[in-house]
Amino acid sequence: MAMDINQLRVTALKRLIGGMQLKEFAERHDLDASYLSQILNGHRKLGEKAAATLEEKLGLPSFALIYPREEAELLPGTKLEPQAFRRAPIKGIAQLGPDGYWDALEHADGWIDIPSSDPNAYSLRVKGDSMSPAIRDGWAVWCEPNCEPVPGEYVMVRRTNGQQMVKELLYANTESVSLMSVNASYGRLTIPRVEIEHIHPVGSIVPPSKIRY
Repeated sequence: MAMDINQLRVTALKRLIGGMQLKEFAERHDLDASYLSQILNGHRKLGEKAAATLEEKLGLPSFALIYPREEAELLPGTKLEPQAFRRAPIKGIAQLGPDGYWDALEHADGWIDIPSSDPNAYSLRVKGDSMSPAIRDGWAVWCEPNCEPVPGEYVMVRRTNGQQMVKELLYANTESVSLMSVNASYGRLTIPRVEIEHIHPVGSIVPPSKIRY
């Protein structure tokens, strides 16, 4: 007898968890263990919206959990596996100035486990409130230096004068880079391309509880 869509989703989720402890799996993927337990025990349905959220958190292909197949394979040569996690070491603490800039990093230990394939991924801890509420004091951002920045997303920018900042990328061309401040109080900034040392995409912003030592 064929399983219904909820059973298929739950079965696919069980395959993902495998032999891992539920609490460990939940912590690794920033999920609520009690919520997952209710789904696995049949006390809560795994609806389409919830399945899509899990796909995003686990780094799965679109529709991998929304419309899973009964067999393990989703597509030819594709297995149902979450995206590999790696450590993004904390390079330091960014002491923010009143306009969201910093010049040097204070020493900091630790790392963040992130879903990224970039072997050079790193993270920064933020100190100060000039990028609040998007990035709060004590939170961290992780960056992927080997990925292409995307307009409309956050980037970490370093200028040739040593000034560094996290901004929203509006556009970048051969002549200039246009950025919007995370804090709306500071507005838009356009910098000549020759003054840009590098632009690294920001993968995500995470709370202090995700920092490991």
